[in-house]
Formats: sequence, structure tokens, C-alpha cells
Amino acid sequence: MDEPAQAAAVSGGLEFTVGQLGRIEPLARGGTATVHLVPDLTRVGDQPGPYVYKKYTDKTKQSAGPALGQGLSNFVQFRDRLPADQLKAWDERIIWPVALVKDGGGAADGILMRIIPDRFFHHFTKRNGGSNHKPREIETLFGDTETAMRKGLPDVSLGTRLQLIRAIAAAYGMMHKENIVLGDVSGRNIIYDPDPQRPAIMVVDVDSARIRGNRATFGSQPHTPNWQPPEALAASHALESAKRSVPPAARDVQDRLHNAWSIQSAKTDVYKFGLMVVRILDFGRGCAVNRDPAKARTILRAQLGTEAQALLDASMAGDPQDRPLMRDWYRVLQGAPSTTPKQRPRSAPAPVTPPRPVLVNGTRRGNWEWVEGHGWSRITAP
Repeated sequence: MDEPAQAAAVSGGLEFTVGQLGRIEPLARGGTATVHLVPDLTRVGDQPGPYVYKKYTDKTKQSAGPALGQGLSNFVQFRDRLPADQLKAWDERIIWPVALVKDGGGAADGILMRIIPDRFFHHFTKRNGGSNHKPREIETLFGDTETAMRKGLPDVSLGTRLQLIRAIAAAYGMMHKENIVLGDVSGRNIIYDPDPQRPAIMVVDVDSARIRGNRATFGSQPHTPNWQPPEALAASHALESAKRSVPPAARDVQDRLHNAWSIQSAKTDVYKFGLMVVRILDFGRGCAVNRDPAKARTILRAQLGTEAQALLDASMAGDPQDRPLMRDWYRVLQGAPSTTPKQRPRSAPAPVTPPRPVLVNGTRRGNWEWVEGHGWSRITAP
């Protein structure tokens, strides 16, 4: 067995080689990276583990180019400079890189991150009856209640949804205060715990963010489909027209339009936060792409008053200059129920994952029915 890895301080940050990590056990695979548990690494600096190693694919590293190492090092050093009291609040809300990992040749290979706490995971029931243990992404709140039931997800009340929105605003507001532009805001880079006694969120996949004044680590900050702000949609349409023109528009024109599409700022973050509010409050089948704020604004007005409604309207404005600040959202959302974590009594048992239910032919969950040999099928009204 490998010896536990030892950290080496570098330029105020932390840096490892792959060989220092000890055992590497695969956990998950994505389009840009693979994630591995590193069980021998128990501490980085003054922070205890466990940790995971996010190893970027060769394609991702080639796309980022030679600036990848410096960009990731900037991320690590940023967190290392936070005051102790602020660092605690930061780590409670954000999974941020804690160390740079280099390959045997000295090139940037990935990052180390704290592992996501268990409370943010869920055993999802798949349509074939199997189970998938993975983080509970905020986009699971956008869909219909019956599908959530079929997946084994709990019903999340309006009060808890408002508390989760408030927690997201607090995390995003903290990041904006520290000059972080999130950029790729979507339903997949917020995870949540819907426990009504202590609902909580965490921001994940922040390596696509940008520290203001620096270029993004991976070049441009892309938009997730169906999350583009109006200015990006307009630039995208103009770019497609430029490509289809006869003859096609000059390359410099196309580059300018592409740059206009990819530019992200605190104002684009606020627009996307507004979309998230809309989709958390006005949820249902097909609502994961909802851009209509009508129902959400009515809910905000009824629950929190006209100022909350006005903030949503301003956040969805076509002109970025008309959009509010994240701190405005956090101030108004103070009217939502508190999200301060409540301590369980010491005598209370730890939460136990319920046993996987036995599925028999005809089992119903909402408008889903279990059919032997087929799996879950949605029942349509006659």
C-alpha cells in the first residue's frame, strides 16, 4: 500500500504530483474530466479530508492550453488567501479547488477538492428499477411531482424551495463580493439537501468560473443550453446569420460575434439566477426550460412582497444594466424562513438510507406504474 501523501506548500497555495496522491479509486466520469477518490490523502494544509481528484481529459487540457496550470493555481491561491472566518462560510457553501495536481512531466493534470458531503446524495430509482447513487442536483426541483416520486425524491414544499433559493442567493452573493463570475450557472452545478429542518445547497463545478480581472481557466466561459441570457441569444443568432450569409461574413466579424456570445459577468449570473428562481417555483413537466416569470413573480409577491417580484422582473431584463445585484436578492430574501442549520439532538440517531423497495407489477407512484419486464411507464389519461 502507498504511504499517505504529504502536502507541499507552493507560492502560498498547495500542489501535488499524481504520484503523491496514493491510491486512486474511480468515482464518476464526465465529458471534461473523471473524478477519483484518494483515500490515502487525509489532510491538505490545515483542512481534513476526505478528498477527490478531478482529472481532466486530454481534450480538455489541450483546449485550455498552456495557461491551464496558472489558471488552476490562481483558484487554489484565491481560497488560501481567505480569512479563517470567511473560509469557513465559503467551504460550507462551495466545493472549491484546494490543490493543483501535476502529472509526472510537471504539467497541470487536475485539481483536488473536498468530497461532497453525504447529505447531498440520493439513491435515484431508475426507470428500469435499478438505483443510482449520485448528488441531488437542483434541476430535480424543476420537474413534475409524479416523476420525482418515481425517482424516490421527497416532496419539497414551497417554504423549503424559498429557503433553498435564499441559500443560493447567499452563496452567489458571497462569490460576487469576492469578484468571482460564475458564468456557467445551470441546474446541474447546484446540489441541495431538502431536509425541511435544515435545507442547504452547495455550489459545485466552479472551475469554470472566473476571478474578475483574469481570463477563464479554460478560455471562454460557455453557456449551458437553455440558460443563455438574451444578449448571448442575440449574439448567437447574429453569428449563425453571419456564417450563412453569401459569402460568409469575414472571420474577424465571426470572432467578434462569438466573443459577444461568450462574455459572462455578474449581470449574466443574475439573469441565470432569475431563471433558476423561475424554474424552482414554477415547476412541472417541461418546466426545466421555462423562461416565463409570470407564476414565479406571483408566488414571490404573495410570499415576500412586491420588492421580491420587482427583483425577479429586473433580473430577467433584456438590458444587463437594468439587472440588480445578488446582494439585493439576499437582502430581500431575508424575509424567507431561516436557513440556519439546526443541530440534531445528540441522542438522535443518524439518518439511515431507507431500504430499496420491492417492486411488484402494478406498483404506482403518482402517474407512474411499474410493469414487470418493462420498468416504469407513465400512465396517460384515457
